[in-house]
Amino acid sequence: MSWLGVKGADRAADALRESWRLGRFPHALLFAGPEGVGKKTLARGLAQAILCEARPALSLVACGLCPSCVQVIGESHPDLMEVKRPEDKQELPVQVVRELCDWFGLKPMRGPGKVAIVDDADDLTTEASNAFLKTLEEPPPGAVLVLISTSIEVLLPTILSRCQVVRFDPLPLAVVAELLLERGLAGGLGEATRLAALGEGSASRSILLADPEFARFRRGLIDQLGGEHGFAPPELAARTLAFLRQAGKEAVEQRRRGVLVAGELARFFRGVLETGLGLEPPCPLPEDAPPRDALALELEPEDAIALVERCLRVEYELERRLYLPLVVESFMHDVGVVLNRGREIVLTAVAE
Repeated sequence: MSWLGVKGADRAADALRESWRLGRFPHALLFAGPEGVGKKTLARGLAQAILCEARPALSLVACGLCPSCVQVIGESHPDLMEVKRPEDKQELPVQVVRELCDWFGLKPMRGPGKVAIVDDADDLTTEASNAFLKTLEEPPPGAVLVLISTSIEVLLPTILSRCQVVRFDPLPLAVVAELLLERGLAGGLGEATRLAALGEGSASRSILLADPEFARFRRGLIDQLGGEHGFAPPELAARTLAFLRQAGKEAVEQRRRGVLVAGELARFFRGVLETGLGLEPPCPLPEDAPPRDALALELEPEDAIALVERCLRVEYELERRLYLPLVVESFMHDVGVVLNRGREIVLTAVAE
């Protein structure tokens, strides 16, 4: 197991460990990188190491056994706070930030410092970001604030300038494949490697893609979109929406599955674009090649670009918690406008 328990994040971990050893550890960190590469896990491991009561002064390795470590593991440490965007909100409210800053300013309960972790930092409103500024400029002694972001370009420059950015790379495919095998989500090394390639270095994405139901739906959807006959957008939207709802009763699970579907279609249409331009796109699934090649002959590059952009907009709309049925219906309508040109529309059920 790598330092702080995060595999594949060696560069980020080494930078943190070295700055601690030199006594130059920053009071505000911004963990930036793709989803599913260990940012949150490393933040929690870092908090445990900072708050550990038994580690040597120059070491940043938690003992895992002291009362402080046990409380961090049990998510009950009084000097650790983790906040994220509420499920029913599109943004991280300013009130949440103000409460965190008020807590941050109080004296530690157990040790010499405090740690705060802000997930979904990309969703900070301008007002919430400004509420952070005084805390970032005048942090309490020994206090460390960790912001977690996937798109730092949406953060205000005033936030970026006051944080030390720690960049996370996509995980090596071997690391993701090993994780899938450890969790019993792949039948062998070949399948684990294929899923890791599909996940593009994101462990969480690869885990979701390991779902056999998702693989079956994906196959049917891509084959239908790339088939020689057209499709009826309302019928396909209804089937897609039913599949998303099978993810569970919670809206967050349905949207997460929807984002995954949109991401897979964006990858597929990128392959269509690259093939049409005479390039050799990566193709972890050989079954994707026939529908991809067929569409590459049929579509203009501008059409393929428009489809990729439409898929990315769906991801954004779902992450912003827009009404799921409307998002799916509008998406399938727009895809149908491009793909059904000149086709004889035949109702063909996508795999359920």
